[in-house]
Amino acid sequence: MSRQVMLSFEGVNKSFGGVTAVANSTFEVPAGAIVALIGPNGAGKTSTFNCITGMYTPDSGRILFNGQPIHHLKPHEIARCGLSRTFQNLQVFHNLTVLENVLVACRATRQAGLLPAMLRLPRIRQQEQEAERLALKLLGDVGLAHKAESSAKDLSFGEQRLLEVARALAVEPKLLLLDEPMSGLSREEVAAMVKLLKRLRADGLTILLIEHDVSTVMEVADQIVVLEFGTPIAVGTPEEIRTNPRVIEAYLGQENQEWTPLLGGKRNTSEETVLTVRNLDAYRGSIHVLRDVSLEVRKNELVTIIGANGAGKSTLLAAISGLIPAAAGQVIVHGQEVQGKTAEQLASIGINHVPERRGMFPELTVEQSLLLGAYTRRKGTKAGETGAEAVQEDLERMYTLFPRLRERKKQLAGTLSGGEQQMLAIARGLMARPQLLMLDEPSLGLAPLIVAEIFEKLCELKEQGMTILLVEQNARAALRIADRVYTLERGTIQFSGTPEELLADARLNQTFLAGH
Repeated sequence: MSRQVMLSFEGVNKSFGGVTAVANSTFEVPAGAIVALIGPNGAGKTSTFNCITGMYTPDSGRILFNGQPIHHLKPHEIARCGLSRTFQNLQVFHNLTVLENVLVACRATRQAGLLPAMLRLPRIRQQEQEAERLALKLLGDVGLAHKAESSAKDLSFGEQRLLEVARALAVEPKLLLLDEPMSGLSREEVAAMVKLLKRLRADGLTILLIEHDVSTVMEVADQIVVLEFGTPIAVGTPEEIRTNPRVIEAYLGQENQEWTPLLGGKRNTSEETVLTVRNLDAYRGSIHVLRDVSLEVRKNELVTIIGANGAGKSTLLAAISGLIPAAAGQVIVHGQEVQGKTAEQLASIGINHVPERRGMFPELTVEQSLLLGAYTRRKGTKAGETGAEAVQEDLERMYTLFPRLRERKKQLAGTLSGGEQQMLAIARGLMARPQLLMLDEPSLGLAPLIVAEIFEKLCELKEQGMTILLVEQNARAALRIADRVYTLERGTIQFSGTPEELLADARLNQTFLAGH
């Protein structure tokens, strides 16, 4: 028996200047089903979500929710109809607690009115108690009840993803739209999320999700819509999509390949040390995140740090780059102690940190963003060379390294796909001509083919002489390009060696590589 259609996407088109984000897109979301949108980065998945939720107004076509047109409505009007969403780029209120983040979305907290709330009438107190009970239940559902009173800014990236899901559920939607809900989660958190989605479906909630974790999509989705260049190229069950040749070519690439290094067996042999970290301790708020961490990175070396979500990887990069203070220990760059210096001071001596969330300025164009990366280079860097000449030379080099950025150079950074934003973030970091490039989760939320492309570029940069410290959850991909690897667990270093040595250790292999 066929299900009632909850959402209809009928011939929808949306363009930005000369770039078409959604092209004659047509598909349906049955009520009570989990439908997944997949496709390569730039395929139009988030743009589709933005059209559904009123962030974008389609140029043409119709969007129907329970048979009623919604494509002309504003976002808050669409939300009142019963749609709720999460975002690819996190939208957490960092100045609020975890509980308060969920409470702001609860219906009871949005209907009181100013005067009754100021007078603290009994009805208002009752509504607040009901909202708190619901918020705590939802936090329990996503595994965050024990952090209800913690500041949202102190959560790991994966935990903030879970918080966004809890907040979206607090709206009590009929249709829940999830943009990359598994991105940044540990294996255990992914398993818990899958269990939660299945329970929500069993309770009658309809879910439309964007996800690059193909194995998870195949496990949880009733129907899959595959997009390419803004147009559905396949719609079907997981079994039908898994064997579709066009889908494999466009999106999945070659899966389950045996591990092979991209470096062709070549390892860095330099003895010159660029970065030394000794006995480093660091806190996030009151949480002791890093404990006695020591590592080193030599010139022209690519070192990767892998570990589970919440292990302290991002905190380690933040402590090295001066974004958070170290509580103890030393950070030494080319023999000079730099702990205690500001992030700006460290950037000026060549320590460049590309953050986990890419740090885009959405209102700047691609070219403006790249030029911003060269801000500290206003004076000439070589005899007879002006700063402007050197910057233009490097700008051309970035366009050669990432040809897609040349195509998009006049486009706003905020309208790029996730993969394009990651390329821009790396290129912007390189525009500073750093001595050390630190990358935090560059594969986060990207399609397999885009991950492969970016990691090949990192390998190319290393071969050109760049020194790179890479934090990455996609362990197998990182190990293919690394000279050496450190594993971080609960804020302490557990292993230091070559990728081959890690792969040969059965216990470590299971702990850090299972599922990658």
